[in-house]
Amino acid sequence: MAQSNESRKTNSERTTMVLEGRVISDKKQPVSGVNIEGPMGRYATTDLQGYFKIPANLGDEIIIRRSDFETVYYTIRSYDKIEIQVIDDLSQKDRLKSLSYEVLMDSAQVYLKKDAQKTADFLIAALSNNSSGISTSKEARAYETLGDLYIFNKQADLAITNYRAAIKSENTAQRQLKLGQSLQSNGNYQEAIKTLEALTVNERSIKTSSNRSTGLSTQQIVTAYTTLGNVYEITKNTEAALKNHKAALQTAQTNNLKALLPQLNTNIANVYNATGQVTTAESYYSNAIQDSKNEGIISNVVTQSATADFYNSNQQYDKEIALRKKNIELIDKASTAKRKATVTNLDTPSSSNIIEIEDTIMEDLEVGALIDTPVDNVTTAYSKQKEQLKIAEAYKATNNFVEAIASFENSFKEASANDDLNTKKEAARNLYKLYRTNGNTAKSLKYNEIYIETVDRLYEQKEQEIALNTRKAQDLVNRQTRILTLEKDRELTENRIALINTERELTQQVNNRQRWIIYSLVALSLLLISLAYFMWRNNKQQRINNHLLALKSLRSQMNPHFIFNALNSVNSYIAMNDERAANKYLADFSKLMRSVLENSELDFIPLEKETELLGLYLKLEHERFKDKFDYEFIVDPLLEGTSLQVPPMLLQPIIENAVWHGLRYKDEKGFLKVAFAKAENEIIVTITDNGIGRAKSKELKTEHQKKRESKGLGNVMNRVALLNELHDCQIEMIVNDAGLSPDIGTAVTVKMIVSN
Repeated sequence: MAQSNESRKTNSERTTMVLEGRVISDKKQPVSGVNIEGPMGRYATTDLQGYFKIPANLGDEIIIRRSDFETVYYTIRSYDKIEIQVIDDLSQKDRLKSLSYEVLMDSAQVYLKKDAQKTADFLIAALSNNSSGISTSKEARAYETLGDLYIFNKQADLAITNYRAAIKSENTAQRQLKLGQSLQSNGNYQEAIKTLEALTVNERSIKTSSNRSTGLSTQQIVTAYTTLGNVYEITKNTEAALKNHKAALQTAQTNNLKALLPQLNTNIANVYNATGQVTTAESYYSNAIQDSKNEGIISNVVTQSATADFYNSNQQYDKEIALRKKNIELIDKASTAKRKATVTNLDTPSSSNIIEIEDTIMEDLEVGALIDTPVDNVTTAYSKQKEQLKIAEAYKATNNFVEAIASFENSFKEASANDDLNTKKEAARNLYKLYRTNGNTAKSLKYNEIYIETVDRLYEQKEQEIALNTRKAQDLVNRQTRILTLEKDRELTENRIALINTERELTQQVNNRQRWIIYSLVALSLLLISLAYFMWRNNKQQRINNHLLALKSLRSQMNPHFIFNALNSVNSYIAMNDERAANKYLADFSKLMRSVLENSELDFIPLEKETELLGLYLKLEHERFKDKFDYEFIVDPLLEGTSLQVPPMLLQPIIENAVWHGLRYKDEKGFLKVAFAKAENEIIVTITDNGIGRAKSKELKTEHQKKRESKGLGNVMNRVALLNELHDCQIEMIVNDAGLSPDIGTAVTVKMIVSN
């Protein structure tokens, strides 16, 4: 086993070529910077002209991806240079949106068996484009085609989902039949029986009562019986299986569907053989072979192979060998006919394995129900090398080792010529064992090495197939998720429409059409009036809230003590007969109050105006307390002439606290500094005093003062919080002791990041 793993590693890492290629857009322009990924971590990127080179082997899959287009998966089939065209995601979506439903459905049908992802995208577009106006019939057709896509890609569970969606939109017997077949494929046997029985029971009742049609063609009726017979056969209900298979055979005979007769006889024979009724089974196999001779080579080969399997299961090896030899002759005959038909084409392969599927059986037959092997795999399933392999196994079972070896050798050669790894592996394994038994060590070792090498190649091939199938399955699941989302949205729309229709019907029962229109208008008017009333009330409440916030801000901006004391200062000037000083102070005070009142309803004002107001406020405070402090008011030149917006009078309560609670109680003359600075994208305001400090100030306050001061600072904090929340500002206030000896002092820093 270790040797086998090492061999796999060597084969995987070794490269036999350097793939050269180019990536272009849908407009034929080179695409640079594209990621090119190969097996075993191989990697390359496209240059400015879209070219790339990457080590690779034939059969490898490379991945072409970039974030702005759909990922492309490319399997290397030749040594030629390649050119890969990619389509921009948005361009692709826009292109699909512009196509009509019929064009999208036709495109989906064309790509159904070629490109599952493209097919799904076309169908999604067909469902989503003008989804509000798509008819139920069109919707059903799109879902049915999706079901066909998933059946072709062996994802029966997704097929079931979409067939049911199609039936929900528009129920037809054909869709019920497809649903029954997909339920069988997915292993939902009881549900399949229920669905198919309804079709076949309906068909039987129609036959006995009238000539009405179920909506199924005769061939589809045969398919329904056959599928139901297969389900009963799987669930071990032999009697029901025979009943339905015979009903299918009788329907085909009655309606002269000769192409179906060989397989239908074979189905019945299989059931009899499974129950041990060998003689009866053989008679049906004989009928099948006789019917197949009139239907072409493929039908004859398929039927004789099934009969040969029957003889093998009953150890009648001579009869099995005879039939398989006849099959080889038929295959050779078909190959010769094809070579003659294509003699002018020198590139046409001449392998004897090629069977041209030209018989009408493959066009008319519902293959999924009547033949286990899909049409595309018929040539592989009934190839010359496989028939020779089974002949060899029959000879081996009769201990005729000479003939067995000769047949295994023939099978090995044919399989090697046609790169049929599975048959080659089985032939090599048997030859290895037979030559070892005969004592021919050299040939035994030779075929053992070939066997190991073939297993390794199969292992690599299977790994690539699994990865490819997994990716395709995931892609389809992702697209199905998109379809389910569309369906949910459509259901919500339908529910809303249904509710509107229900209300309309109830109204129509009470009133005639004219009164219904009048009442609808009245109701609409009342609704609009109610909506207008609620909007007016909400706006009014909002205005009230804004006014309350502005008033609260105004109260926090201008302390009543300042107004009262300012008026006292005016009064003192008047008492001293200093009319000029009183007039000047009163003029400055009036200017400040006017500006504050004008800005009280605004959340933000220009920085230049704010500094002007604060400067005026400081000037008035200094006029009152000239003997208590001096001040310095600094504005960074970088802030002059800017259009920055700041909250109005946010800093005034802080300056007032510095004067009233820090500097006013100081024995000697104090100093207050207010500085505006710009740092990167923020404004930093520092308010520093060398007053008595916060701790000593608290000791000197009365209970009334403590409550008032605490409330004022709380208003500032609340305002900062509201501004940060409502206007997405970033305002931060930091209060510290200034640490200026011999007094402690207070330093307040306000950082603001506000809009221009």
